[in-house]
Amino acid sequence: MKTAIIGSGMIGLCSAYYLNQQGFDVTIIDEGDGSDNCSFGNAGYFCPSHMIPLASPGIISQGLKWMTNPESPFYIKPSLDIDLARWGWNFYRAATKSRVEKAVPVLNQMLDESRTLIEDILSETKIDPGFGSKGLLMYCKSQHILDEEAEVAELARKCGQDVDVLTSAQAEKLNPGFEIDTVGAVHFKNDAWFTPNTFMAEFQKYLEAKGVVFKFNTQVTGVEKNGSKVSALLTSDAKIDADQFVVATGSWSAKFLNQLGVKILVQGGKGYSFTLPNPPVMPETASILTEARVAVTPMQGGLRFAGTMEVNGLDLSINPRRIKGLQKSIPAYFPQFDEGSFEGLPVWAGLRPCSPDGLPYIGKTKKFDNLIVATGHAMLGVSLGPITGQLVAEIAQEEKPHIDDSLLKVERYS
Repeated sequence: MKTAIIGSGMIGLCSAYYLNQQGFDVTIIDEGDGSDNCSFGNAGYFCPSHMIPLASPGIISQGLKWMTNPESPFYIKPSLDIDLARWGWNFYRAATKSRVEKAVPVLNQMLDESRTLIEDILSETKIDPGFGSKGLLMYCKSQHILDEEAEVAELARKCGQDVDVLTSAQAEKLNPGFEIDTVGAVHFKNDAWFTPNTFMAEFQKYLEAKGVVFKFNTQVTGVEKNGSKVSALLTSDAKIDADQFVVATGSWSAKFLNQLGVKILVQGGKGYSFTLPNPPVMPETASILTEARVAVTPMQGGLRFAGTMEVNGLDLSINPRRIKGLQKSIPAYFPQFDEGSFEGLPVWAGLRPCSPDGLPYIGKTKKFDNLIVATGHAMLGVSLGPITGQLVAEIAQEEKPHIDDSLLKVERYS
C-alpha cells in the first residue's frame, strides 16, 4: 500500500519508520531540504516529566505578566486574526484543573512509551546521537518555585515516574565541577536527551536505505479528491498518487488542511536555540532553568541552550530582545558563564505547532477516509515522535489505536 507523508520532521520520519516496518511503500514530501525544520534545533528531550499540557491553571496570569516584558520567555503578538482569537479563547477554556486532570494520563502514557520506543529505534538503526539517560534537572532559584516543582514531582510519582527533590548541594553532585546558584532542583530520573540534528540526518539516511523515497524541495501545490478520499498530491515536481496520506507539516498543518475543508486550530510557537561549542564546563545532565524557561542540553557539538515561546503566526524572524533575555538568565543559575560567553553565536529559530489544549492532533479526518493528521505537538514533537509514528501506522492499518485517542481527535475544534 502506498503512503505519502507531507513533512520530514520528527513526526514524519517516525511515521515513515513504522509504516515501512509494516510493509507500506512510503514517500515523504517536503518543500525544504530536510534540514531546516523544527526537529533540528530543539533541546532534544524525551521527557515523561512534561505530562502537564501547556494549557494549565495559572498559565494565563503568568503569561499576562510576561507580556509586559520584551525579554520574557513568553509573548503573543497582538493581532486581529480570527484564528488566533479562536485559538486564544480555546486555550483559555482548556487551562482548567478538570481538563488538565483528563489530559495528564494520556500525555504520561504517550511520553513514557515514546521514551522506551526511542531506545528501540536507536538499537535497530545503530544511530549514535549522543543519547543521555541521566534524567532532567529542574533548577529553581526561589523556594516558592521549588515547592511548585515538588508538587509536579509528586504528580509524576503517582504516574509511575522516579523523581527526587534535591537541595542545591545534592544537585551539584550530579554534575561534578559544574557550579550552580539555586535553592534546589527536582530530578526527573526517567527523562533522557539526544542531539536531534545528528539523529535526524542519520535517520533520513537509514529510512532511504530501507526504501523510503524522499522528495525534498518539492512544494505541494494542490490535492486531487475522489469523493471521501484524497487520490493524489499535485506538486511542483509531479503528481503523487497514494492510498493513504499523512499530514505532518507542523505549524503549517492548519493552512494545508484548510484547502481540504478540514479545520484545526494551530499556532506556531517560536523558539530559539544556540549552541556553545566549547563551554567553560560541560554538565553531565540535561536541565531546565525553571523560572527562565531555558532548556540546557549537553550535546555532541557543544552545550545547547533553548527557550522562549513566541506566538507570532508563521514568522521565523529572530527577535534580538528575546535572545538577550534568554542569555541574561543563564549566568544567574550558572556562575561559570557570563553574557560574553554567548557573543557571536549563530541563533536558530523554529516554530512549534501548538494546539489550544496542549495535546496533539492524531487521527483520520471525518471528511476523508484516507487522510491521517499528526501535528500539534507543541514543544513535545521530538519526545512524542516515536509514539506518534506508531499510532499513525496503527491507524493506517485500520487498527484501533492502542492508546485512548478520544482527546486527540483531529476536528475537536471544528
